Amino acid sequence: MKRRVVTASIVVLLIAVVVGGVTWLMLSPCAPGKFVVVGEVGDGAEIPDAVRQDASSLALELCGGDAVQCQEVEEGLLEAFSYGVGKDFLLVFNSGGQGQGEIGPEWGSILEGIEGELHRLGYSTMLVVYSRTPSGFWSFIKEIRETFTAYSSKVGPLAAQVDFLAGHMGNARVLLLGESAGAILSNEALGMLEANPDVYSIQTGMPCIYRGALDEERSLVLNDNGVYPDSLSRGDVWAIFQANLGRIPTYRPEEGHFLFYMRTPGHIYTWEHPGVHEGITSFLQDHFGSEQGN
Repeated sequence: MKRRVVTASIVVLLIAVVVGGVTWLMLSPCAPGKFVVVGEVGDGAEIPDAVRQDASSLALELCGGDAVQCQEVEEGLLEAFSYGVGKDFLLVFNSGGQGQGEIGPEWGSILEGIEGELHRLGYSTMLVVYSRTPSGFWSFIKEIRETFTAYSSKVGPLAAQVDFLAGHMGNARVLLLGESAGAILSNEALGMLEANPDVYSIQTGMPCIYRGALDEERSLVLNDNGVYPDSLSRGDVWAIFQANLGRIPTYRPEEGHFLFYMRTPGHIYTWEHPGVHEGITSFLQDHFGSEQGN
């Protein structure tokens, strides 16, 4: 009898630990992301004391008592302001995958194409990457959770930081750029910033699990690169299954991938793809071409 009581107690304890762990994982907040300036060299503009104070207040609001996170967020905001003040466009890139600030060669070509087209139209630009996921196993698990909940915990900090820069950089417009899972975050942030008419977005490869509303006036969503339909955006499980059948998961730059290098035909976008540069060029010209820059 005593042995049964001990066994039952162990089982109850294990169940409580599992339930507690799952509850923590589902409800625990995510650390706010931070801006990382891309390609800027030399000295930036001087930062007014009022901007420093506002950045410090926002970082404290987003990070609470975590001094390290506060410093990272504040430094990212101030660096972005220093290099971006006076520019016509702030480009905010949200990568696919884990969103740790990396720019792959595929979207790297798109970013170059976007900046090149805006420069041709007479505008100046500044590019930042939004690093939304810290390193670590639990951060990885939370990122997966966020993907399936439309970034319910991560969208607020991004929108707040974009709003901060938009409010301090003068007349700068903002382009929220998103790749795959990052496209979900960009679109959600655009929804939170809908009251600001100077915020737009361009996204590629929106995963089929996302069912959020799209702003058809101020956003461009490309789910077809003009060569092959995106199997992940279409939810084409059969095409994904065939592409991975009997193959070792490895990275090949000419193929689309999702998580752990799972092949997803068509889930790759470069500036060279006809559906990409034609769609983006038309979008930029339609919205900003008539003004001929500043």
